[in-house]
Amino acid sequence: MTKKITKNENKLLQEIIESEIDGIGSGYSEFDGIGITNKQKGILSSLIKKGLIYDSMEDFAGDDGVTPMYCTTNLVNSIGSQSK
Repeated sequence: MTKKITKNENKLLQEIIESEIDGIGSGYSEFDGIGITNKQKGILSSLIKKGLIYDSMEDFAGDDGVTPMYCTTNLVNSIGSQSK
């Protein structure tokens, strides 16, 4: 299945990938989405809808002090491994 992404989506996706300091698909990322613009929030939402990223802290959303942690999905990881 082919996913088409915009230049802005690609740019934000690359930023998230680079924030996964323990490796792509590790479930840990330093990209928390705090301080991003409304435009970036829309792009983030689009990437989630396309199944390219997820909030690994989503299950803890009701807990006080928990911030989002956006990570790539297996879809992105499989694309990355095919291009090597």
